[in-house]
Amino acid sequence: MERLTKKYIELLSSPGKASDHFWELEERIRKDKKSPGVQLRVTKSDALWDIASFVGNGIITMDELEGFSEDLIDAVKLILRR
Repeated sequence: MERLTKKYIELLSSPGKASDHFWELEERIRKDKKSPGVQLRVTKSDALWDIASFVGNGIITMDELEGFSEDLIDAVKLILRR
């Protein structure tokens, strides 16, 4: 969320018409709401896929999985290779 907020600030601070910024921001927020980093229905059965999605979308890094089991890390790597 912090990364998105910074992007929104950059957009609003850039040169150009306020109305253009408004409509661009509205479009970005609508798209970002659907991102797994913003909204996610969490179930135990989908946890592995959700983690892989987070890594694939740049929400978290593989380094941040340090401390998780090797099986989980290997499974995430396998999903990402597909």
